[in-house]
Amino acid sequence: MEDQDLGTIILAVSSELVFSIGSYKGKHYAKIRKFVKTGKYSGPTKAGLSFTGHTLVALIKILQQLQASLPGVQEQEIARLPKTGDREIVVLIMPPDDVQSLPNIDIREYIESANFTGFSKKGVRFNWHKLQDVLALLQVQAQQLQQHEKQTPTLFPEARPEWVNEAEKLNSPASGGKDEVLEKLLPSGPKIFPEDFLDNVQGGAQEVELSSDVLKVEQQSDGTYAVCSEFGFCHGVRNPTEGNYLFYSWLRGKTKVQLPQEMITVFRTVKAYENYLRNLQKSLIQAYERKSGHRPIAEHRVKQVFNRYGLPWIEGS
Repeated sequence: MEDQDLGTIILAVSSELVFSIGSYKGKHYAKIRKFVKTGKYSGPTKAGLSFTGHTLVALIKILQQLQASLPGVQEQEIARLPKTGDREIVVLIMPPDDVQSLPNIDIREYIESANFTGFSKKGVRFNWHKLQDVLALLQVQAQQLQQHEKQTPTLFPEARPEWVNEAEKLNSPASGGKDEVLEKLLPSGPKIFPEDFLDNVQGGAQEVELSSDVLKVEQQSDGTYAVCSEFGFCHGVRNPTEGNYLFYSWLRGKTKVQLPQEMITVFRTVKAYENYLRNLQKSLIQAYERKSGHRPIAEHRVKQVFNRYGLPWIEGS
């Protein structure tokens, strides 16, 4: 059976990680291979790993906890997973390339035998900002292995490996571990826009129905502004602030928005929300920086949080 490719993550212009499912002697494995493209060679390298379902589920849990824990940037060993006999899988944090960069994550095979002790060439390394994408593809692999395991005939279905049941829980909200910073600063989530920022609405409101497609506020060729998608939707607005009112509402999941007629109300609501976001960005970045000791990784985490909650990123905060 040929390997079934499930996804690719670009590491650099000339290298990528390919995630796949393969089989050997009737047993299925998750595989990660590094591919390169150079003037002399294009194809897979010796750097690559394969996992059983049990090891894969354990690795996903470790990476989820790592993502939530926000470790420092010094080289450190995070965990070891048994693989086969004299081989283990070791997860490490590696220092960033420079002070402005994020750290790297290294997942590598370690051998301890009579002939050799140390790391082998089998392993993959990726930057911290790729962790979310790597986790997503590892979870897809786990789901595929789970399906293959369930389809395998057995006299005792109730005796299937425990990892098969654990794989179903990997995508649950609680699977990634606790984020102490969010529990402290956003215990109930962020404030709701625009409801929590409207004050003394007068003059009525107009209902605006927005597209569910990705929107942005842009200036038209005639100098006016509009909220538009790439698929033909375009709603004209009086100015960029009114556009942001609709855009911020859309980011929070709204497709029908009550737009105040009084421009002063729109202006005050948007500015109050942006001030709230600036303060929230600052507080979260400071908290994550205290935890990690590295500002770039703190800013990266806060951007992930904002994206998860549908909050716009305010530059220069």
